[in-house]
Amino acid sequence: MTAGTMNRRKALERVSVIMGGVLVPSIWTGIISGCRTPLEPNWSPKFLDNEEALLTELIVDVFIPQTHTPSASEAMVHRFIDEMLHGFLEKEEQEIIRHGLKRLQELDFVGMDEEARINVFKDLSVSEEPKNALFFDAMRSMALLGYFTSEIGATQALAHDPIPGSYEGCIPLNKYGGKTWSES
Repeated sequence: MTAGTMNRRKALERVSVIMGGVLVPSIWTGIISGCRTPLEPNWSPKFLDNEEALLTELIVDVFIPQTHTPSASEAMVHRFIDEMLHGFLEKEEQEIIRHGLKRLQELDFVGMDEEARINVFKDLSVSEEPKNALFFDAMRSMALLGYFTSEIGATQALAHDPIPGSYEGCIPLNKYGGKTWSES
C-alpha cells in the first residue's frame, strides 16, 4: 500500500467511528432527559410499526438472552428502543435503523431459529456495507443501554446497592488520621 492509499477495512472503520459519534449524543440525550420505558400491557409503538416492534424484541434477545438473569425483552428493552427512536434519535439514525430492520425482514429473521439469528448478527458485525455495520452497532448499543439502565438489568444483572458504602455516625477522629483540615 502506498503512502496516499487506504484499504477498504480502514475506511469502513473510520466511517463507523464518525457515524458512531453521530449516534452517541442522541443516546445520551435520551438517558439524561429520563427516557422511560412504558410498562402498560396494551403498549403500542410510537416509531416502529407492529412488525418492526416484534423484530426489535427478537433482536434484543439475541444480544441479551435469558440465562440466570432475565432477557432483554423481559426488561422491555424493545420498548426503550422505540422510545429512543421516536424522541431522541436524528433522522439519519432513524434511517439506519429502518434500513437494518427492512434487511432483517427480507431475511425472514422472525422465522429463524436462535442460532441462525446469532449468525446473522455475526455477519452484520463485520459487514463491508457501512449501513449494516452501523445498524448492528446502534442496536447493540441501545440494547445494552436499555437493559443495564432498566430496573431488571440494574437489580438482577448488575450488583445493585441503592446506598453504597456504610454510614458510620460518631467515630473517633483518630480513626481516619486525626485531622479535620489538610496541611500543605
